Amino acid sequence: MKTNTLPLRLRNGVIKASDDSITIGSHFDISGSRQFARAIARLGKAKPGHVILDLSRTRHIDSSGFGALISGLRRLSEYGSQPIVVCAISSVRRLMDFAGIARSFAVVDRLSDARRIIAKAAAEAEKLAS
Repeated sequence: MKTNTLPLRLRNGVIKASDDSITIGSHFDISGSRQFARAIARLGKAKPGHVILDLSRTRHIDSSGFGALISGLRRLSEYGSQPIVVCAISSVRRLMDFAGIARSFAVVDRLSDARRIIAKAAAEAEKLAS
C-alpha cells in the first residue's frame, strides 16, 4: 500500500498523515489541532474507505486535542470513511470510553488490529462484489 507520509510538527511529538492514516505524537493539544484538522480534510478529499487514527503513542490529550479528535471522527464519517482509533494508553482510553467514542467508532489497542479490520472489510466487499 502506498504511504506518502507528510510529517507535521507537534510539540513533544509528530503528526504524520498518509493515504489512510494519521499518527499523533505523545502530546495532542492546541498546537496540533489545526494540523490535525488539515490532515482530516486532506483524507476526506481522498475518500478512503477506512482511516486509522493512531494514538498508540499519545500519553496526553488536552481539551483542544480531544475536541479536534471528536470533530475529526465526525468529519471522516461525513466524508464516507470509517475511522478506526488505535489507543493503548489507559488514561486516554478511559477518556474515550467516558465520552462514548467506543460506542460510535472502532477503538482498538494495536495498529495490527486496525489493519485486520480493514482487511476483513475488504475481503467481505470483494466477496459481495463477486
